Amino acid sequence: MPATTEELARFKAELVEQGYCVVPDALTPAELQELRETLIRVAADEVAAGTDYVYDDGSNQRVWVLLNKGRCFEALVQHEVALRLVGHVLGRGFLLSNVNANITGPGGKPMFLHSDTDYVPAPFPPYALVCNVMWFLDDFTDENGATRIVPMSHKLGHAPDYGKQYDTVPVTGRRGSAMIFHGGLWHQTGANRTLDQKRHGILTYYCRPFMRQQENFFKSLDDRVLARATPRLRQLLGYEMWLGGVGAIGGLPRDGQRV
Repeated sequence: MPATTEELARFKAELVEQGYCVVPDALTPAELQELRETLIRVAADEVAAGTDYVYDDGSNQRVWVLLNKGRCFEALVQHEVALRLVGHVLGRGFLLSNVNANITGPGGKPMFLHSDTDYVPAPFPPYALVCNVMWFLDDFTDENGATRIVPMSHKLGHAPDYGKQYDTVPVTGRRGSAMIFHGGLWHQTGANRTLDQKRHGILTYYCRPFMRQQENFFKSLDDRVLARATPRLRQLLGYEMWLGGVGAIGGLPRDGQRV
């Protein structure tokens, strides 16, 4: 974890200029081990039960709604350093939009190049609407399908043309790192060209508080997770009111309370 104000300032500057930053050793060895082992078990259980989301002829797998599948994922979405950097991008009161895993295996094909705001009419606003964190549970290499990006594409204000080819670069790093990136940055899952390596990553995805979350946690979240949720997690899920009364229950409070 970054130990100095100077390091955090550098990460923030990279987010503004390049559209992303990579925080090395964001996870402790114990956190990394628990997350990786839990994800591997959950992914295997879903394949065995026939409830998996596998594509590319079985090479790639997504695991959805991780908050319901292990307490370690509840802690991950509240990671303090990641939230400080996400807050630099999204401002106050942002929400958790989704948390899922992306596992790419040998022979996995590259995902189409996109931004996380392609559904927004162009031109995109001059500020970020969403921000993503990719957690490296394995070393991310060019060969095993590391996320590929078009640096500084978050400044273009529009989605890529799906019919064109663009020059991309892989974002590599050692296991335990976190890649934080602006929602307008063009990116894709890389091709896994290895013979025997799976590349495990977790995406914690956040959005401005006036946006609809990608995952409808009010419908899908396990009641037990909500019952034990910290005040911070409840706020991230959208259970607290934001400025101007967005998310109010029964109207505005008499005391004018704001979050």
